[in-house]
Amino acid sequence: MGEEILDIVDSNDVVIGKASRNEVYDKKLTHRIVHVFVINDNNEVYLQKRSDEVSYMPGAWCTSAGGHVLSGETYEQAARRELDEELGIKPNILFSVGSKFVFRIADQDRFIRVFVTLASDIPTQSNKEVSGGEFLAKEKAEQIIKSGEKIHPQLAPCFDLLLLDDQMISLA
Repeated sequence: MGEEILDIVDSNDVVIGKASRNEVYDKKLTHRIVHVFVINDNNEVYLQKRSDEVSYMPGAWCTSAGGHVLSGETYEQAARRELDEELGIKPNILFSVGSKFVFRIADQDRFIRVFVTLASDIPTQSNKEVSGGEFLAKEKAEQIIKSGEKIHPQLAPCFDLLLLDDQMISLA
């Protein structure tokens, strides 16, 4: 696969152009990211351990799957693609969690959309992006995130959105 082409968006998440992934980061252009949490029958969440071979945050804990929304893709299409590429899962149903939000790091904004899907197990994966992962009780996952272990910077706000969504469902 060639270099990823991403949509550049304005402060309202409206597409205003496109650029290569490298150009997006070199010029600090606003773009789109998607993250997905996989939940099993025991209401445990799967956290991915990133491969040591990835250029950004190698060996870090992350959401179950995630990545850039490619030019022309919807957030949901990107979520489905990332689940398949990283975990070998082709979900029947994806649930959107909360609203998309802006995440700023290193003076660059990203619009992030979070999804949830259900799966009882994760196919064994051996690829350059993922070294492993495990299903964890949400309390244990929260401990890992808050403990200072090596985590992807987008994991905490995405997980907070997941917990908030859980609270809203239990109030209903």
